[in-house]
Amino acid sequence: MNISPFHYLYPDFSRISDEAAFFDQVRWLFPDQRAQGIYLDSDNSSLFVYRIKTATRIFHGIIAAIDIHDYLKGLIKKHENTLTRQEENISQLMIERQAIIKPVLIAYNENKKIKELIAKSFLGVKPKFKLKFEKDGQIHEFFELSEKSRIAQFQKEFKSKVKRGYIADGHHRMASVGKLLLSHPELEKKGLKHVLCALFDFTELQIYSYNRIIRVLDLFSLPELVKFMSKYAEILPLKKPRKSKRKHEVVLVTPDKSYAIHWNKDVILYFRQKYGIAFDIDIFNELLLHDLLNIEDVRSSDRIAYAEGIKSVRTILKSLQGKEDSIGFIFYPVLKRDFVKVADNHMVLPPKSTWFEPRIRNGIIVQDLQLDSLHTNVS
Repeated sequence: MNISPFHYLYPDFSRISDEAAFFDQVRWLFPDQRAQGIYLDSDNSSLFVYRIKTATRIFHGIIAAIDIHDYLKGLIKKHENTLTRQEENISQLMIERQAIIKPVLIAYNENKKIKELIAKSFLGVKPKFKLKFEKDGQIHEFFELSEKSRIAQFQKEFKSKVKRGYIADGHHRMASVGKLLLSHPELEKKGLKHVLCALFDFTELQIYSYNRIIRVLDLFSLPELVKFMSKYAEILPLKKPRKSKRKHEVVLVTPDKSYAIHWNKDVILYFRQKYGIAFDIDIFNELLLHDLLNIEDVRSSDRIAYAEGIKSVRTILKSLQGKEDSIGFIFYPVLKRDFVKVADNHMVLPPKSTWFEPRIRNGIIVQDLQLDSLHTNVS
């Protein structure tokens, strides 16, 4: 994988009174903020070591620019299909902003040497930027690497040892840059050859499930639903609600009753033969959402709401309060080996299958672009 330093913009923190609010709103306000001089030009083209401290652990990665040709050649693997309309919207936003304000999140297989280089970059070193997000209980620290010799060490290891990367978040951003460059190759000389990315090895990422809140009890009672599901699974009552403990177990939760759903072996075999891997969300989408509720498009149905896997069971139950027609379904997280298999074999995960931590913020480190010639609509 080819990584490069990049010319970046950063906010003038002395002009920000509420950092949490500022970074929550930057996706809408960035052009105005830039015009007002709130964003400053860096003096260097740099890499960054990125450290995120949460209440439960510390994550370490790097921020770098990745050669978009690595993506176009298939060295940066994707696991979901993109929507043309969303790609076009993101292209327009890049042109309006003249910038990429959020890194694409890339996972890669663990490499000991890269871990050592990352550690040497922050031990005993003061970060260039440090932000504390009180509400989320997180501290984000950025350690700048601008010395050519240190940058070259990272580049050498990534080029020789990291043969492929996996998009965890940012499929549409990556696809938009790729299509924009293919249709306007002259932009390669104006900063669009590279894409701002946050790279974390798989041991520095956590894959959580993406859970569901389904409005169904206006059509079927809970006993009717359990009876329907029992055709495809063993249904076990639980003494109290909990998270799923293993693959192929889905936990149904309501404020009063909870059940563990274990898919039958023949159901698992059928979906494995159909898709190559039997994902619980594929099984759930087809048997419950499609066959029972006649939902054709899970992306647009107003019967489906989502709860990130990082949220507790208590939080999910709280979200059900006042929704007597809805129940929760808690899934087991997609395994890393299945995630990699899907990407390596040009397959796709079901929509909203994974929630990755850490989450990358908008607008802290911004990639500056020069797309002045494209202030018209991009076809």
